[in-house]
Amino acid sequence: MAGVDNWRTCLNDQPFCKQLRENNAKDSGQKRYSTSKGLTAIQGGDLYVWDSFSCHLVFYNLKNLLPECADRERNQAQILLCSNAPRFEVEFLTFNLTGSLVALWGKGGITVLELPKRWGRYAELEGGKPSISCKSISIASHFFASHKGAGLQQVLWHPGSESDTHMAFLTSNGILSVYNIQFPDVPVQVIHVDSQEPSQSASCISVATALGEKTMGFDFGPPIQLSRRASFSLSSQMDSTTVWPAYVVKGNGDMLVAYTDLLSSSPVKLAPQGPLLMHPPAEDNYGVDACSVCCLGETPTVLVIATCEGKLHHCVVLPSNSPESQTDSDWSASAGSSSQFEGAPDVSLYVYESVELELTLTTAANEAEDEFTCPIRLHKDAVNSDWYHCSHVAGIHTVILPWLDSLETFCYDDGTDLKDLPEQQECIVEHLICTKPLLSSPPSPVLGVGVVREASLGTFLLVLTSDIHFVSLPLSTSTKYKLSTPVMGTSPRLIQSPLRSLAQEPFHQHIAKILARKSTNPVLKSAKAASMSSQECFQLLSRTTQVFREEYLQKQGLAQQEIQKRVRILTQLKQQQQQDLRDLDNSRARLHESAQELAIRYEDCQEEHETILRRIEAVMRRLQARNPVLSEAERGMKKDLEAMEEQLDNYKRSLHQLRTKHDYQTRQIKKSEVAAASHSLKNSQVSQVRSVLQQEGEDLSNMLHRINQLKLDVGV
Repeated sequence: MAGVDNWRTCLNDQPFCKQLRENNAKDSGQKRYSTSKGLTAIQGGDLYVWDSFSCHLVFYNLKNLLPECADRERNQAQILLCSNAPRFEVEFLTFNLTGSLVALWGKGGITVLELPKRWGRYAELEGGKPSISCKSISIASHFFASHKGAGLQQVLWHPGSESDTHMAFLTSNGILSVYNIQFPDVPVQVIHVDSQEPSQSASCISVATALGEKTMGFDFGPPIQLSRRASFSLSSQMDSTTVWPAYVVKGNGDMLVAYTDLLSSSPVKLAPQGPLLMHPPAEDNYGVDACSVCCLGETPTVLVIATCEGKLHHCVVLPSNSPESQTDSDWSASAGSSSQFEGAPDVSLYVYESVELELTLTTAANEAEDEFTCPIRLHKDAVNSDWYHCSHVAGIHTVILPWLDSLETFCYDDGTDLKDLPEQQECIVEHLICTKPLLSSPPSPVLGVGVVREASLGTFLLVLTSDIHFVSLPLSTSTKYKLSTPVMGTSPRLIQSPLRSLAQEPFHQHIAKILARKSTNPVLKSAKAASMSSQECFQLLSRTTQVFREEYLQKQGLAQQEIQKRVRILTQLKQQQQQDLRDLDNSRARLHESAQELAIRYEDCQEEHETILRRIEAVMRRLQARNPVLSEAERGMKKDLEAMEEQLDNYKRSLHQLRTKHDYQTRQIKKSEVAAASHSLKNSQVSQVRSVLQQEGEDLSNMLHRINQLKLDVGV
């Protein structure tokens, strides 16, 4: 934690943070901010903060805080000026998927700021200029001018935009609009979430608004495919289209589904479905003060519905086949029956679990006081898909759904069984920051929440408090361990032996479950104007002591008892196994002795067996010899011997002929050698013939010489 504290201190000591605090003091921001905001945004390791007093965006690269970057020539923040600064109060920053556009929006309008390119020595914006003028576009200005009574509730970039330039926003009068920033005043699609058209007059209040049934927020779910009707399939090449459902929550807790389309030339017009049935039903419809909704997962979709009382409902979206749902959505189906595409399937919400957040640190003795309520905003985690964060006036909570991965695995894999679903697995809630420890404490809302995800910086939750101080908290390592540890039974294909499926969960997981905390002591970050009496300080101390006693000491005692029990069991098992090993050694010695005895007996039996075989053969020979009749083998042998005798006579005659011919040939060879010897010359004769031939050769050479001489003379 020392490195984290140093990082937080270094960040808060930066010049741009000091300037933000000075501007906040000039603008009296602590008095204006009564609800949580989203004035910060984080893209990897880049921090963006909106300065409400100067109406510009501040950019700072968090890598500049690292020790190896301390010697850079310049590590100051950069100011992004708006070419068309928003005239309304900016409350939230929302980046698109590619990080090239950021939406600055509040209750009164939307402005899109186009970020400059990153280049330069340290990949800074526009090479590291101190101030950069950026192009800004006002979105749907005509719409907000004509609907002044409707406040902007939610702005999201559309996930189905191929160019990443489409955005959708929801207003309190029940209008869901989709715009392309390339055509900022022309809507691509407009959906009236309520069944009736909203009033255009600002002075006229709708019945839904009067009853507190205005729309509060929405979130996009995974896309679905719509098939074309048979009457239109022949006239078009597209047999299906993709639509993105938008889950809209109302203040009374009702959930509706509106379908947006960006791929078709003419958007598919499907009336919103709803209100969706929630199972099991509740008398209060799971709260009548819903404030926000968040969509997690893909198959199946999990919706998180938050209420101002601090309750969170985790609902699974599943197809509905009940007659009640068919009746409630008849008006939706009839409205879409004239379309060339089939209507979307009816769905219902199945509440998996509900959890209540601890907004203030009051103890049970103070339950008689008035309950504290505030709007809660839900933020998806940029690193883990099964995490989300809750920001509100009283601080920050982080919620983890460890059963979401098991549920998705069950839905994707057809070979899984119902027993593979997580059993008695609850969500994990961590209270990270508390800005309102007591009911009497002044409000100190959170102004920004973001997850820093950078290899060199690590993974941190960066929070901006109302006094413009950044608080960085590392994500819980214990929670990561629980989520990364596989649950027994979730991977049945990896189990080779059927006996292993009967094994219980590992002991370290059992201890981790015992030590799991349901409540924590958050970081206190209340307003500077807060002052507590001795009694209130004692209440906080009592609550903190109670949490440490219940969540730490008692659970550690239970874990100690489980470990001691486990040690006793393992000791008994070890003693039994050692006794079994000794018995096995004795059995092995006895088996070895028995094997030696059996080997000796086998050798004796083998010798006796050979002796008996020899005696049997001798008896058989004697019996056969005394038999007066020749056996078939003997008769065959007799015939063979007779045939061999005849062949021997033939061989003798042939051999006599060969010897006679050999003698004759020998005599002839000797006679020819004698005749050849009688006709040969003697050595003396050979020498005389040789001398005569030499003399004649010399005479011939002399005659040739004379002839040649005569030819020469005649020529002269």
